[in-house]
Amino acid sequence: MQRETVPRQDISVNPIIRWWRNRAKPISPELIPKDRPYFCGALPFAVILAVALLGTFASGFLAYRHVLLLTETAAVGQSPLCQADGVIDCDAVLLTEYAVLFDHVGSAVLGLMGFVFVLWATVNAILNQRLRKLAWVTLLLYFFAAIGFSWYFLYVMIYKVDHICPWCLVVHAVNALSLVVMIVGSVRRKQEFLWPEIASLGERIYFVAGGVLLSLLVFFAAGMAEKSLALAKSKEKYQELAENPAVILSLLKAAPAAEIPVSENDPTFGTASAPHTLVLFSDFACPVCPQAKNWLLALVARNPGVLRLVYKHYPLSTDCNKGLVSDLHPKGCQAAVAAQAAFVLGGNDLFWAYGNLLFANQGEFARAPWLALAQRLRLDPDQFRALLQEGSPADLRVRQDIALGLSLGLNGTPQIFFDGKRLPADAKPDLLVRAMEELVRVEHPEKRDFALNRP
Repeated sequence: MQRETVPRQDISVNPIIRWWRNRAKPISPELIPKDRPYFCGALPFAVILAVALLGTFASGFLAYRHVLLLTETAAVGQSPLCQADGVIDCDAVLLTEYAVLFDHVGSAVLGLMGFVFVLWATVNAILNQRLRKLAWVTLLLYFFAAIGFSWYFLYVMIYKVDHICPWCLVVHAVNALSLVVMIVGSVRRKQEFLWPEIASLGERIYFVAGGVLLSLLVFFAAGMAEKSLALAKSKEKYQELAENPAVILSLLKAAPAAEIPVSENDPTFGTASAPHTLVLFSDFACPVCPQAKNWLLALVARNPGVLRLVYKHYPLSTDCNKGLVSDLHPKGCQAAVAAQAAFVLGGNDLFWAYGNLLFANQGEFARAPWLALAQRLRLDPDQFRALLQEGSPADLRVRQDIALGLSLGLNGTPQIFFDGKRLPADAKPDLLVRAMEELVRVEHPEKRDFALNRP
């Protein structure tokens, strides 16, 4: 049976004439043999896909280790996938200057980007035979470039570094094998290269743009992973420093003491004549402030005549606190004025009692429960209602406290000062007590045995 053949295109020596004639007289796709897929079958692409999966795993593992080593270094444990054994050591190679190209791009990440593009091209070629010629030409060009990088890195491993990376060799072997498959396939299908391109313009744009975008996505994902790990490590180191007693005490000793005026208009707890003063800047809408308040009250109660606690309002609401960018606690200002109103009408005892009710009913702030809570403590409703108004003594006191907090550079609540020294907000209670004791000993050498009773 005679097989139908495809008319050959012009293959003149002059490439310009050849291009023009072929463009002027294109071969119709209908003349392509119907007994075989366009350009080639799916098998060559399936082979490339299989080896590319191995290359993707190898380059992905190397990219992961590289990012991990950059952010953790000595803290990274040995990987079971690459046990260091003399000259065989992936991590040692990844820590060399050659593991980063152009001072920014990790070579392993670059390899991973390439293999992701290969996966994209091969999968699309297997699923859509119209894209096979475009995919073949693109992959052939890619592997020619990839093998150049492989030769460079092989040279580096042999002559520049003292270690061998087995997974790097896997990547280079995959590049070499893929290029051999592509070259052999190209030689066998040299006639098919003269067949016309039947992929539509939209398919070509989809193929190229999709592969490029997918590769860039891998690049940015690797960068984000590195930044994320670096940030997590920085936070961990910061936390270690923040919880280091020596660091905290050194900073507290070096920091100047702030001038925090205390008057009879301030809610207090403890003996007024106590030699050491704790000042708490707090917000009744703050979910973590009750714990700080309760701990300070317990500490003062355990050290009568030694400590006293002074409460200052610092609601995190733009209604009254103009130092904020956003309204974190919309009802915080009203709650602060209500608590101060309770102080004006009933003194310290009713202030702390009303404050406890506010903390216990934070979920009701949207309904403005100020008067209802005051009635539970039997405060005069008319006088209380008057103190809630703008310009009242309670309102003015809250605004004075906020102005003081802004001058001190407060950026949140709770904030605790001990004898004018600002204590770290995220330190553990025992560490705070040790800091207070050390500050007293430093400022008052005659109190070298000073110690506080823990709650």
